[in-house]
Amino acid sequence: MEIKLSNMRKIVQNRNLKGFTLIELIVAMVIVGVIASLLVVFLMNSMNAFNRVSTRKSLILDASSSIQRFSREVSATYNIVFAGSKLFQFTTTTFDTLNVLEYEINTDGTLTRRFSGGNKELIAQNINYSNSNFTYYNVNDVIGIPIRRIRLTLLFENNNQSSLFTADVSPETFRYQ
Repeated sequence: MEIKLSNMRKIVQNRNLKGFTLIELIVAMVIVGVIASLLVVFLMNSMNAFNRVSTRKSLILDASSSIQRFSREVSATYNIVFAGSKLFQFTTTTFDTLNVLEYEINTDGTLTRRFSGGNKELIAQNINYSNSNFTYYNVNDVIGIPIRRIRLTLLFENNNQSSLFTADVSPETFRYQ
């Protein structure tokens, strides 16, 4: 009888050593779940920060290139044809040919450029139409010196990010009049 009891104890001890209990398995799953959720939150914050930075970088590059192009072309102008808040036309010379160049802020949030009679060329996008404009100053200062300049104000918006850019340009021909 004693042999049978010792065999039974061995069987019970061996059965306890094999596998996990249900409680141990649930506790392990909860721990893994908590670690995984913390990891997901950390990764989501990192991805959101990366998206914000890359959107901001894209806005700054678009604004910089469009404002530099506008400034370069307006500074070489001979004459202002039309100066409105959303449309600005001026004359310029390309290959000894006098052309009318037009910059327009469109209702679809784009800044376009067009030579007289030509197709529109996209200069920038993601522009807030109502807060972007051209301003033409043609006044005299306090002592009578003429102040002639064009201000381009562009508000770029993308993915809840916005950046306001302004450029003041005085055409070469205006500086010596």
